[in-house]
Amino acid sequence: MTLTSSLNREAACAQNWDAIVIGAGPAGAVAARQLAQQKLRTLLIERKTFPRYKVCGCCLNQRAINALNQIGLGQLLESAGAVPLNQFRMQYHGREAVVSLPGGLAISREVFDTRLVQSAMEAGAEFLQDTTATIIDSAEKRTSRTVDLSYQGQIAGSATAKIILAADGLGHPSLQNCPGFDMQVAPDSRIGVGAAFKLKNLTSYPAGMIHMAIHRSGYVGLVRVEEESLNLAAAIDRDFIKECAGPAAAVLQILRESGSPVLPEMTDGSFKGTLPVTRRTLRPVGDRLFVLGDAAGYLEPFTGEGMANAITEAMAVAQLVPEGLRHWDSALEQKWLSAHYSLTEGRLFWCRWLARLLRSPTAIGWGLRLFHRFPGMARPIVARLNH
Repeated sequence: MTLTSSLNREAACAQNWDAIVIGAGPAGAVAARQLAQQKLRTLLIERKTFPRYKVCGCCLNQRAINALNQIGLGQLLESAGAVPLNQFRMQYHGREAVVSLPGGLAISREVFDTRLVQSAMEAGAEFLQDTTATIIDSAEKRTSRTVDLSYQGQIAGSATAKIILAADGLGHPSLQNCPGFDMQVAPDSRIGVGAAFKLKNLTSYPAGMIHMAIHRSGYVGLVRVEEESLNLAAAIDRDFIKECAGPAAAVLQILRESGSPVLPEMTDGSFKGTLPVTRRTLRPVGDRLFVLGDAAGYLEPFTGEGMANAITEAMAVAQLVPEGLRHWDSALEQKWLSAHYSLTEGRLFWCRWLARLLRSPTAIGWGLRLFHRFPGMARPIVARLNH
């Protein structure tokens, strides 16, 4: 499924926008849709061409599903062939434990993100892809902000909006020229690694289950998505990747040592990596600027926490933009800080606590023994992440 831009760069630069949203992942696409539904002149910009593969887990937990239902996008998942999830399996050195999930769906990011962008366009947002947007620093208070639009490394013009939403993921490159938005990267941050495979053997990784292979140097998550495909998303120590001479070898080593099946498709697959993933932007707001989704702070995606957070933040910021259009001040910025903290910080604590626990072989071993014998012990943790 392909998408075409609804306007060209020249037309984008010729208009005065209420809001420009940079990044067409779940955070950006949902925010653009919600703004367009309020009859705001909204431009959604994406540097890649759709559909595009993204190194990321493909799970939507119950919190994400509830949010999509709340804004009328529940049918989008069913029509796209999303696969229901009901179990979470952890494997470590031949041991395993299976716990129940309170609901969830798996869907490839190529399909999910494309459907979300389509919904934004249907709501009235304009979409411009294959274009890099860089926010111009503003040293003084103004009534609008400007972004430079580039194509293949060359400036193609500048677009102006009253408010900018930066939702362009890890490292938020759109803010590279804006002081004060540096990301704090954890010293022990792991590298994200991802791949997707068309399966011939459907029994090794059954549908309806999130499979997690755990290793002292990282973990690999696998889940079946639509059309009998398998999505793989991992977080691996940088030193271990070097030791294994590359991300693909590191993933396969983790699978083998955990006791998880290594399929022929995996040895021939193409693996992609990310920047170090555990990072956060210390202040995700500025003059006429909101930062949201992974651009504001990364959540370890055990059961779909990252996408749930992206969607709920998009819904929250869309409620603040009309107020900012009328009058922007520090009180509005504080409202976004409070909303971001409320939506993110508690889950960030739990996700990072679990990530650190998974670095301890002793804790992993005891945890799997307990969860195997008493599956109910895991339910409060799973429920907390899905709330």
